Amino acid sequence: MDAAQLGGRGWASMLVCRLWKAISRALFAEFLATGLYVFFGVGSVMRWPTALPSVLQIAITFNLVTAMAVQVTWKASGAHANPAVTLAFLVGSHISLPRAVAYVAAQLVGATVGAALLYGVMPGDIRETLGINVPSPTSSALWWFPGCSLHLKACLPYPIS
Repeated sequence: MDAAQLGGRGWASMLVCRLWKAISRALFAEFLATGLYVFFGVGSVMRWPTALPSVLQIAITFNLVTAMAVQVTWKASGAHANPAVTLAFLVGSHISLPRAVAYVAAQLVGATVGAALLYGVMPGDIRETLGINVPSPTSSALWWFPGCSLHLKACLPYPIS
């Protein structure tokens, strides 16, 4: 087959087109998986006034969203859905450095978009801090170290310079 039979395009341009399609599909899969993980995972922690989620409900939600993200993106990108997993694949020489950097960038953008969407759809009185850094009032750590939820230095029995 020569270039004329391929519609005026050479085999190299066809290969580049297929490669770009595979890479963009993998990056979108990582973006989508991480965005869904953050949206549903952080959404499960939100403090609704009518019913606070239990630890079991939060754990089930995180496990279901992880299973969903892996199922949806497994074939396209390997379903890393987390920069730590991508780093582990890089250290284990299962992916190249440029691909790892691209995956981490897509994951960070996906996580940001997932959090922004959650922030946008949550009512203002529920939203507060998106469930971040909310210590449990019954936590034993607060009894032993009352300042732990405010400053890390206050938690430690020795000074940090």
